Amino acid sequence: MDKDMEKRKRHDNPNAGHRTRLKTKYLKGGADLLTFHEFLELLLFYSIPRKDTNKIAHELEDKFNGSLINILEASDSILKEVDGLSDQTVLFFRLLSDTTRMYNVERSNRIKSVGSMKIQEGFLVAHFTGKLVEEVVMLTLNNRMERLSHHVIYIGNVNSAKVDKNKMVKIALEKNASGVIVAHNHLNGSVIPSPEDMETTRQLHRLFTDININFIEHFVVSDIKVSGITEKSIKHLYIK
Repeated sequence: MDKDMEKRKRHDNPNAGHRTRLKTKYLKGGADLLTFHEFLELLLFYSIPRKDTNKIAHELEDKFNGSLINILEASDSILKEVDGLSDQTVLFFRLLSDTTRMYNVERSNRIKSVGSMKIQEGFLVAHFTGKLVEEVVMLTLNNRMERLSHHVIYIGNVNSAKVDKNKMVKIALEKNASGVIVAHNHLNGSVIPSPEDMETTRQLHRLFTDININFIEHFVVSDIKVSGITEKSIKHLYIK
């Protein structure tokens, strides 16, 4: 009876034997035992339940230079250039990317009580990992530089007319924050601030200084690069 069922499975899905062997290989030695395209094949089993995923895995490896980061951070349209990649698989990769980001943010939150600028920078890198749109984020901190909270203030590029400053002040006061850090991401790989970035920084510095909350820094984040722009932005703040 078991043999008959196994025969029916092979008839219904001719790739079942290969899938079983690859899963067994992974279970024996983990990802380190697999080549990169085998690892991709194994991932694709869960979004492409019946089709042979070997060719798709090789095309993904070639197109994205053997980089999981490149795959997970690629736009939907670029992913769909790979023959055989359906909307379901694109959604699957997006879920993997967000799962990775959420995992890293949660790990960063475990050490949020440690008062260090480097800790906050690491948290911001984790938050922005894999983001396909620009965001403005604010961290609230106590007087020991421990993170109290983080909030997405605005989705879109840093624009002084669109960033909700009243919302930022309300959050900082509700959290009884001693200081705030503001950050936004660039999608082009550069951490060089734009004139708009600089102007927004000047306005936020004025705003929080007026209510006696320390405006600690405004960071630009791109990939794993982080650059503070507050000092250069406010150098001539009061010189008119």
